Amino acid sequence: MRIAWIDCSAGASGDMLLGAFLDAGADLTYVNTAVAAVDPSLSVTTTPTARHQIAATKATVRVDGTPHPESVPAEDAYAAGHGHGHRHGHGHGHGPGHGPGHGEHEQDGHTHGPTRAWADVRALLEQAGLPEAVRARALDTFARLARAEASAHGVEPDTVHFHEVGALDAIADIVGVAAASVSLGLDRVVVSTIALGGGRQVRGRHGGIPIPGPAVLHLLSEAEAPVVGGTAPYEMTTPTGAALLATLADEFGMLPPLRITRTGVGAGGRDPVEVPNIVRVIVGETTERPATELVYETNVDDLDPRLWPQTLARLLEAGAADAWLTPILMKKGRPAHTLSVLVSSVNADAVRRVILTETTAIGLREHPISKHAADREFTTVEVDGQPISIKIARYDGQVVNVQPEYDDVVAAAAELKQPVKAVLARAVAAAEPLWR
Repeated sequence: MRIAWIDCSAGASGDMLLGAFLDAGADLTYVNTAVAAVDPSLSVTTTPTARHQIAATKATVRVDGTPHPESVPAEDAYAAGHGHGHRHGHGHGHGPGHGPGHGEHEQDGHTHGPTRAWADVRALLEQAGLPEAVRARALDTFARLARAEASAHGVEPDTVHFHEVGALDAIADIVGVAAASVSLGLDRVVVSTIALGGGRQVRGRHGGIPIPGPAVLHLLSEAEAPVVGGTAPYEMTTPTGAALLATLADEFGMLPPLRITRTGVGAGGRDPVEVPNIVRVIVGETTERPATELVYETNVDDLDPRLWPQTLARLLEAGAADAWLTPILMKKGRPAHTLSVLVSSVNADAVRRVILTETTAIGLREHPISKHAADREFTTVEVDGQPISIKIARYDGQVVNVQPEYDDVVAAAAELKQPVKAVLARAVAAAEPLWR
């Protein structure tokens, strides 16, 4: 089992998490393919740097090849429900008179202009040509942000607006981290106690905002995450960072027993004197007992068969590892299906809800099972300029399977106006060197 532990003892922000995952070996091409699928103007670059003489990687969002301008360091600059937005504040800095922070995207003053509603961002992510696992994590993260901002402003989530430009680099951070975590083929993510900072106020559009701000508190309360004030008198964990940690975490706690295989260090934009401005990611393998997961089953004989594809998709979006149908013959000779769903205990509640609301089942069976899985990671190949994700499976360090993602093959075939089987064959050929 491949586990990642995220050390948030110096807080967390979107670009710091992205830098840490890339430094730990996530595929930058895979990440850039994902962010460009949402908006072709977006890209991510990395630069080696250091914080308190600790080597780290700085991830930079670029729009049309230009480094993204630093944005307002304000908790409530993310969004508002009053129809005009402002630059989002997932930078760990502060306006004049405040201490230095992570400073991922900072400048003085607010930038007003066109806005994107959360509903528009959701539609953008749903329509983008993203791998489903990446799309699900990005949607979950943005949904958490929208709920938190709505709670902070006393409005409905769908009325939350993001500033047009601010939304772009939030999308790059969030989609980038989602893609990077998928690229590493992680089976479980453990997040440390999260440092929040404090002592002063962030300057927001509506005046001073206490640290930690209301959106960060909502995000981490909803996730039941352990937190600590931290040693620095400024904001250490931003809304973007908190939302990503809440989405990624399978559990919170200390570094679990594992054999370390990779480490990554992501840097914030500044180098304050109080603490090294970094997030660390430690990736390793465990030889502990197999993961215990659950299988839910229910027999259904009266559901309109046209609803099954959407039901299976909803189950996967809810966190199921797999979902499938088995044709059966029930009592009285009625043809039916057994719906089976494989899921971790973390996502069990969400999966049960989908089964009982999306199907006609009024009960289900639960079976605990042990699961053995090969280690997985993702990279990208191209067929006539069309990106195709490749899943690489390893067992005891040896490559045992290399397979293109079928949805990507179908999308590429449609773009190229070629048969799916032809594009699949070329993708397999392009991935051949990965066996070595």
